[in-house]
This record gives sequence, structure tokens and C-alpha cells, in this order.
Amino acid sequence: MFPNIFSKAGLTTAFYTLALASRCSANDGLEWISKDPTLPKVVIYSAGGTILSASNYSRLDNIKYGRGVGPTPQQLIGNVSEVLDVAQLAVVKFPATGGSSGLNSSLYLNISQYANRQLCSEGSDIAGAIMFHGTNTLEETAFGVDLTFNCSKPFIATGSMRPDTYVSPDGRSNFYQAVAAAASPASRDRGGLIVFNDRISSIFYSSKTNANTPDTFKALEQGNLGAFLGGQPFYYFDPAYPTGRPTFDVTNTTVLPAVLTLWLHQGFDSTLMYAAVANGAKGLVILGPGAAQLSPAANKAADELYKKGIPTIAVPRPVTGSGMPDPYPGSVIFSSYVGGDQARIMLQLAINAGYSMDQIRDLFEGPLRKAIFGTKVNQMTYFAQE
Repeated sequence: MFPNIFSKAGLTTAFYTLALASRCSANDGLEWISKDPTLPKVVIYSAGGTILSASNYSRLDNIKYGRGVGPTPQQLIGNVSEVLDVAQLAVVKFPATGGSSGLNSSLYLNISQYANRQLCSEGSDIAGAIMFHGTNTLEETAFGVDLTFNCSKPFIATGSMRPDTYVSPDGRSNFYQAVAAAASPASRDRGGLIVFNDRISSIFYSSKTNANTPDTFKALEQGNLGAFLGGQPFYYFDPAYPTGRPTFDVTNTTVLPAVLTLWLHQGFDSTLMYAAVANGAKGLVILGPGAAQLSPAANKAADELYKKGIPTIAVPRPVTGSGMPDPYPGSVIFSSYVGGDQARIMLQLAINAGYSMDQIRDLFEGPLRKAIFGTKVNQMTYFAQE
């Protein structure tokens, strides 16, 4: 058994005294941990994860951790006290029992509502926010917040692949870099960001690509937006939002419509689509082979469900690439470059917002249709038989 290195004694005496002495209640109820009141304010939305986990087996254990006593967010600040040289910090905890695989949309709705109220309200002096989250479903919660966070301030998602007891934990570096990015004016007007393993990528396009290694969150097709040098973010491009990124208002939303994801394979049973709808699904996301190609049986089911007002979104099974819509819209809606996990969330939000079928199609296909079919040469090519 390891000693509890995360107890009060595990913090430096100087930091612990400083943290207690410098906490003050803000008008919004946040308590700020600070040693310099002139530094930018950054809120930590903590939903747990490996970054706050510990192993009681070994300092080399990165597979069966979780039963040890991990640090609290405040203790992590004590272990990475350099964060207080770049920002003032406040912590808001969100329950996430059972690991990130057991979470649902209520978490990102809650975090989004907090973030919009605390960062986007008129007169807010908070520079940005970061979110701790388990990596198994980090991309889902982060994507939900990204599409519902309605101001230009930085929202940074981070976590770790190794517990804090590991011989070289990645969470401490990720934490520092996430705070540095959230405090930086250069991070504004880019949409939500994932900070992991010295890289900065767009939440809108990023996915977990490796089940085990720290170098896991990537936007494989779109690339990184920047990297960290000397602990500070360096962006390769001027600020810009992802193409086609929408925003939704979830101020009064507590529950989202059910959307089910199905994996289409050889011999796929299309009756599963009808069964999902009978069980309450208001929309479907189908991961199809190649460029999101559905089988004849799945296309027939999608057509019948379309007539009943149930949208079917086709997403490519390959890790990168786009499903290609037909020149004339049909009953299947293609996700463009939005991945499967993200398409489910975007469809939930669209249905919740009361989008019509045409509006849902434009949400997913609009930018791609404009690029492919909006040019004169392609109009001559694809619509020549009209």
C-alpha cells in the first residue's frame, strides 16, 4: 500500500497556507484559490477521471488503478502549484460515480449551464474554463458542451491516461497546460479545445484514438491547432471556428430526446432500427462501411422511418473521411465530417431544439453540399439529367 501522498501533509506548507489565506467569495459564489489577484480567473469543472485517480498496486500500474485514494482538485493544485503563477482558480465539482462510461447527457447539460452563467453573463471577469473528465467518454461530454457554450471564451477539456501515482503521470502536465490555454487570450474564438499530451486540438473534430497511451486525443484528418512550448500555448493558425459548428441554447433543458447508435455490418438486421424507435428513440445514427454506405434493407427502413419523422444519420465507419450525400436529398442524412459519437449528440440537440427534417439535413449536410454541389462545374456534372 502506498502512503496517502495527497493528504494535507502532502501539500507544501507554504502553498496550503497561501491557498487558505487567499480564498475569497466572488459574487457568483465561486471561491478563488490565488496568490496574485491580478491574474486571469479560470474555473475548473471537475467530473473526475484518471487525472484524479490513484493505484494502490504499484507506481507502474496504469491498467487497474482506481481503488487508491486519488487527489482532490484542490490537492492537484497543490501538487502542480505552478498553475497559480498563470491564473486564479476555482473548483466546481460534478458527480461522476462509476467512471465516465456510466455518464449521460445530464453531465454536459449541467456543465454547459454553469459555464454559460459564469463565463458568458454580462460583466463576467472569468477568462476561461477547464474540464476534468474521464477519457473513455471525454469527447462526448466535451462535444456537448462545445455545441451549447455560447460565448467566445476558452473552454478546455483535459484529463489523463495515467493515474497520479504513476512513475510519470501525464495528468499534471495536462492540467498545467489546460490552465495556461484557458488563461490565454489567444485561445478565444476557436470553439472548445482539447489539451492533451502537449497538443491542442478542436473538440469538434477530436476523438480518442488509442485505448492506452497518453498520445490519444487527435483530430486525425484536420490536425492539431497548436502545441505547448515552455508550458505556454502556441497556435499554428489565427482564431477560427470549425466549419459548420452550430450552437444550441439548453438553458432550460434537463433531458434530451433519445438517439440510438447502430453499427452496420455484413448481415445487419434492419429490424433493429424499428425496434430502437419502438423503444423510444427519436432518431438513429448508423455507422456504415466505407463512405457511410447503408445496406438496401437499412435504406428501406430509413425511408419508412423518415416518413414517420424519424431521422437517420449515416456516419462512415472508417476513422476519417466523410459520407457523401446524393445530389438530390433522400431519406438518409449524411454526417459529413462529424463522427459517430458527435453525430448522436448533435442530433439530440437538433431534435430538442425543434428542428424540422430539412433543418436537420442542412445542419449535417449543408456545408458539404455547398462545397460539392455549389460550383458550376459540379452542377453541370451532377444535375445534367434534370
